[in-house]
Amino acid sequence: MKTRELVLLGVLAGLLCAAFILRYTGFPQEPERRYIFDFLFRNQDLPGAALVIFIAIAAAWPPLARPALALVEAIGRRPRATALATFLVLCAGQLLVAKDHALAGDEHLVLLQAKAFAAGRLTAQFPPELLSWVVPRPYIDLWLFASRETGEVVSVYWPGLALLLAPFVLLGVPWACNALLASGALLLIGRLAGRMSAAPHAGGWAMLLTLASPAFSGMALGYFSMTAHLLFNLLYVWALLERRLLLAGAVGSFALVLNNPWPHLLFALPWIAWLAWRDGRRALFQLAAGYAPISLAVGLGWWLLMRRVQGQLWFAPQSGEFLFYWQLQLSRVFTEPGLATLATRAAELVKLWLWTLPGLPALMVAGWWLARRDIELRVLGLSFAATLAGYLFVWFDQGYGWGVRYLHPALGALPILGAVAIVRLESEALRRYAAAAALLSLALATPFRWLQIEAFMSEQLALRPAFEKGVRQIVFVRLNYDYYTQDFVQNDPFLRSPVVFMLSRGRAEDEKLLRQRFPGARLAHEARFGHVWRLE
Repeated sequence: MKTRELVLLGVLAGLLCAAFILRYTGFPQEPERRYIFDFLFRNQDLPGAALVIFIAIAAAWPPLARPALALVEAIGRRPRATALATFLVLCAGQLLVAKDHALAGDEHLVLLQAKAFAAGRLTAQFPPELLSWVVPRPYIDLWLFASRETGEVVSVYWPGLALLLAPFVLLGVPWACNALLASGALLLIGRLAGRMSAAPHAGGWAMLLTLASPAFSGMALGYFSMTAHLLFNLLYVWALLERRLLLAGAVGSFALVLNNPWPHLLFALPWIAWLAWRDGRRALFQLAAGYAPISLAVGLGWWLLMRRVQGQLWFAPQSGEFLFYWQLQLSRVFTEPGLATLATRAAELVKLWLWTLPGLPALMVAGWWLARRDIELRVLGLSFAATLAGYLFVWFDQGYGWGVRYLHPALGALPILGAVAIVRLESEALRRYAAAAALLSLALATPFRWLQIEAFMSEQLALRPAFEKGVRQIVFVRLNYDYYTQDFVQNDPFLRSPVVFMLSRGRAEDEKLLRQRFPGARLAHEARFGHVWRLE
């Protein structure tokens, strides 16, 4: 393939992405902010498409190829140093770019649960009479289960990521958790690429292709579970290739309970089928023996804990309660694929193109085709395909999240198969162009996306009523679904912090509570979305 053909492909794909974004988001109308996926799709990914087009053109400039190829070689020689540098940069990004703030409710639930674990407790504990004030009303009986008698609160998500995060909370560095997980995933991508392709230099390529994809680093700037899913799915593949089936099962079982089982289940199905075909029932029994202890103990145990905290489920009949409960949970998530779902998944494929190295999805498909006789690489591609197909049955979009949340657990397939394409096609034009595009994406696209993240985080946090850190205050937050202000109600699981956030019920009701519980409180600040009271 000649360089001009690669440029033409990149430009055409970028233009198609831009056209899809405008059509999907209803141009010329502006997307409403309450539909946050559409809002970010238009406002972040449309300029992202312009940058991708620029990189596709600029990568053809000959002088870029030499330093870019040198970078591939340097990363391949020093993968651990590369991972360490990545960890440090991601830690800085979490603090300076993402503001170490749990933007979405999903992230806050993980932090809340991790802080409870770090304190040696299974649940958060709030005064029962304050429960409806300190827990956002839209969360109760949906994302958080709460006891109105005892004040216990527990996240509906399974606790694997919270358990991983708890030691970092104890050390006072929760922001380092996803950075460490992402750095580990980067190392595994390099090692798996070298092993599965039988070409040691493929590791450097795979690591650079990963680093050059803003989706990889962007998803690590926060507390979403997707980076953990990526790491554990890669560990799962490594254990299977090493024929450590009990270990693979244990890794897989923990991946199942990271927050929900769907991301690992979809990724693992092709590997389980391959194992059954290659080694038969005995291997499956070994794998199942590894899966069973953690998945059963944690999965079932967490359901029983939620059941105990919540008490009698208000929506469930006395008989057949367990079956009814799970039927209801499944109906809240899954649906038959329709046009709207297909359009949403197509939008996520556009985001995949725009948040990874320009052309990387096409490189992955090429690598998958070239490796069609290599069963391990073929199964890896099937894992990505299964993840993509599985979310056709999930009705909602990803909402918040930098990159493509639902495909992120299988993201490792892209750089590994992309590296396979580069090393097996033996095209000097492709090598030079891919290396130059990766260098430009690392130097331009990643900072650009991080600036977008920082701008949005700053804009969102500016909506929160201003308060003084370290001073005893009550911050009342007015509910506004357009701006997701309910997500500002984030509290320590035992209200140990000096600042307590409460969901406002209107000024009169808020002041009534203050007179009853905090009689010395005085108004410190009135804001658009709430008001702040200083406690004596």
